[in-house]
Amino acid sequence: MTTEQRLDRVEDDLAAVKQLLASAATYAESANRGLDLAVRRQSATDTQIAQLLEAQTATDAKLDRLTERVDELTTSQNRTQTHFDQIAARFDQMSERVDQLTAAQNRTQTQLEQLSSRMDEFIFHTQRIFNQQATVLERADGRSERLEAIVQRLDRNYEEQKSQFQEFQRTTGAALERIDRVLDYLLRQQGGDAR
Repeated sequence: MTTEQRLDRVEDDLAAVKQLLASAATYAESANRGLDLAVRRQSATDTQIAQLLEAQTATDAKLDRLTERVDELTTSQNRTQTHFDQIAARFDQMSERVDQLTAAQNRTQTQLEQLSSRMDEFIFHTQRIFNQQATVLERADGRSERLEAIVQRLDRNYEEQKSQFQEFQRTTGAALERIDRVLDYLLRQQGGDAR
């Protein structure tokens, strides 16, 4: 083999290496885009979870106000012994309703914990996928598509959880308003009886 042939062969090999490097860079760029998308989606989901927790705190505050109203009702009952049985029965109904609200809140908390668990699982699988992509660049496109499907499924699950929570919040708000009206009525009735 002549020197010129050897040089030609070296040039061919260099061209092949350049092509492989360009292909590897393309795959790495695609994998980085997938990672950036997953990070943005995770950040948005964290924000939505924080909003749900803030709404839960508002519901707890309403329950605290309800407890204060119940205390006022108890004070009024002490003044009017003749209506004790009727007010006690209504109070039992209210306690049962509070238990129902507490059970509903527990279900909401369970849903939030399940969502958190799914997020942890999603992050774990995402990290594993990107670790595999670091050594097998030729499969990066397929794994990015799978990652996108996981993110979409998580978004759908979150929207379902959000819809359920909003329905619970609407039902809870309506129930609290009804309870406030009953308490106002009882307090007015007690005030009238005291006179």
